[in-house]
Amino acid sequence: MLTKEENELITHVGPGTPMGEVWRRYWIIAGISREIPEPDSPPVRVRLLSEDLVMFRDSTGRVGLLAENCSHRRASLFFGRNEECGLRCIYHGWKYDVEGNIVDTPAEPAESMIKHHVKHTAYPTYEANGIIMTYMGPKEKQPLIPNYEWLTLPPDHVRVEDKYWNENNWLQSIEGDCDSSHLNYLHRNANNGSFDLPPGMADALDFKIDVTGWLVRAAAIRHTAPGESYVRTNFFALPAIGGPPQTAVDGVSDGHQAVHQTPADDYHTWRVDIFTRRSVPIPRTNDRGVNGWPGLEDGTLPVGPDWRKRANKGNGYLVDREIQRTRVYAGIPFGPHTQDAVMTESMGRISDRENEHLGQCDAQPIAIRNLLLKVVRDVQEGKDPPGVAFRPEDNNMGDITLVHATVPDGVDPFDLAAVRKHMIRSGGTQRVM
Repeated sequence: MLTKEENELITHVGPGTPMGEVWRRYWIIAGISREIPEPDSPPVRVRLLSEDLVMFRDSTGRVGLLAENCSHRRASLFFGRNEECGLRCIYHGWKYDVEGNIVDTPAEPAESMIKHHVKHTAYPTYEANGIIMTYMGPKEKQPLIPNYEWLTLPPDHVRVEDKYWNENNWLQSIEGDCDSSHLNYLHRNANNGSFDLPPGMADALDFKIDVTGWLVRAAAIRHTAPGESYVRTNFFALPAIGGPPQTAVDGVSDGHQAVHQTPADDYHTWRVDIFTRRSVPIPRTNDRGVNGWPGLEDGTLPVGPDWRKRANKGNGYLVDREIQRTRVYAGIPFGPHTQDAVMTESMGRISDRENEHLGQCDAQPIAIRNLLLKVVRDVQEGKDPPGVAFRPEDNNMGDITLVHATVPDGVDPFDLAAVRKHMIRSGGTQRVM
């Protein structure tokens, strides 16, 4: 468990907070491209790290991310006109380009110098494969764009799913994403009317943890037969990216699911799921697994146009006790996204970790917390956080290869060559989902 003081140190992300300063040293997800699909499309509100912002695409297709309140009289730029390569406030006509420069002040005399003396808060953006990134830290500390696979692979090898608005602190969300032991329960579906685990699928897991710089990898090891184990690794990358392997080729992942948990503020989190495949394009699908759920039409999406979940606190997450008894272990529709949120939101806005009672299955969350505490203190001392790069040769954020295989006992799950050499089955026993 963490002390109350440690918990507060690594969960609060507003301007001037220690963890907020860590977050502002990384490129993070600001939104997804389809929110602003074409030049001069309507601007959208975005809340990030307790700052209210407006995102827009100008007439040339460039993405701007501006402080929401106009520098003149603080009216909201969300209501502004997106036109002729700038966002114009409808109150007095002040107009801003994507870099925060004031390009027009029509209510002022022609000789006015205001637009030359005032610079509106604007954050740099980078867009690739349907993902919009931003950097919100000190200009002199701005690192290179990270070479994540989901930014560098061909567009048809990357699939960006919806955004999800979760009503809880970011840390409990990312800890849930990096928790292999809950898969046997929260996301289990009935098989032929039974919730029994398949033969060889043990409840108890052994864990092996590897912490390298910006990355915490965990191997969940299930002993499936005498002398052999099903091994499945996942990752956490600073500041808050996690994910499991996807399709395995020769025992190692041909891609992965990257789950970004970006704080809107201390009590709300944006979740964006990104899937990658290295060898082949990813099929496009809108299937969310809700067919036949009472009250939901076939094809109902898990989120509305404002990215709020259809199944949420206000409607009891649409829990169905009969379905829970017979078909879906959690009784919650829309699968893992919503089921995860039910658990993390039920912990409260910020989980009171001083009252936890942790076990062996919590090895990875414990390692993540320890890394965060170290990084916060390093940044407070003026050090650069791990994983940010200022030279191309240091930009090593791209290669996250994961294991998904049955191997003989004793094979190091983090030694990819050994896994390939000694693998018994690629993929092994699948997740019960």
